[in-house]
Amino acid sequence: MDTSKQTGAVLISVVVPLYNEEANVLPLMQRLREVFAKIGCMWEVVFALDPSQDQTHERIRQLIEEGYPIRLVTFSRRIGKPLSLLAGLDYSRGDAVVTIDADLQDPPELIQEMVAKWWEGFKVVIAQRKSRKGEHLLYLKCAQLFYWLLDKISEVKIPRNTGDFRLLDARVVREIRRFRERHGFLRGLTALAGFPTTVVPFDRDPRRSGKTQISLLGAVNIALDGIVPLSRVPLRLMFVLGAILVLAGILGGAAWLLCGLVAGFSARWPLTLLALLMVGLSGLVIACMGILGEYVARTYEEARPRPLYIVDELIEASSLAKRVSEEKQLQEL
Repeated sequence: MDTSKQTGAVLISVVVPLYNEEANVLPLMQRLREVFAKIGCMWEVVFALDPSQDQTHERIRQLIEEGYPIRLVTFSRRIGKPLSLLAGLDYSRGDAVVTIDADLQDPPELIQEMVAKWWEGFKVVIAQRKSRKGEHLLYLKCAQLFYWLLDKISEVKIPRNTGDFRLLDARVVREIRRFRERHGFLRGLTALAGFPTTVVPFDRDPRRSGKTQISLLGAVNIALDGIVPLSRVPLRLMFVLGAILVLAGILGGAAWLLCGLVAGFSARWPLTLLALLMVGLSGLVIACMGILGEYVARTYEEARPRPLYIVDELIEASSLAKRVSEEKQLQEL
């Protein structure tokens, strides 16, 4: 990167998707303020807020009144973390954008190292987890299985043990904005966009307070968002399994006919074999229909001309509004 950008004129946006995080927003902002004081550049925080049941909205409004550089984007209904992240990117204006969760499991202090990598010329800097404290063993094993599977079948390479904690150059953000996918998976979209990428390893902390807002079903949906749009392997496996079963049926039928002609036909074992085959084949057909249905449903959802999200309220700190006005004046000149 041009060293002339390593000045206070650089603006870095921090996009934070959140839902029911009233206890974490203030500590997050305090730590971000300390981090950017060390970096020495301008910064802003874009809170992409799903309508919450606690006082998260009120806490953020209070922080805006206290002078923190915040842009609060509140949606008309809950749209989930993946889409909230992409909406936050739409409302970011930085020369680089950092995406991070509000629960402080991802340490904001790592942003300084990520910015240093960005200054070296990398367009994408991804935080890679070396350890994950405070998380259930079963969840960790499922996450390992997901990343292993994704690595094997995905059309693009996504670094293992990485989440949405990353730094994206403004050029990368512009390209990601062009992917108007309803089931946007930031990790996959970043890989699809390309550009020079590096990773920064770190130890993930336990959640500061509260509990995760992603349910088991939500985690499964996120996993499907990572697999279905980025791989045709499940569909091809259906074809391969079908071909194998057809071949097995032909060979099995030939073997049964040959044995019957040589040793005589039994009145019992064909019925038992037929019953077992019907159960197995029925399960396989239903599973294949489910895989096919997942692709068809997502194709239908993408084809509908609905907005990805609806913003109910947009609130900006006065300092941000002034900066945007100045930028427009410069563009007009």
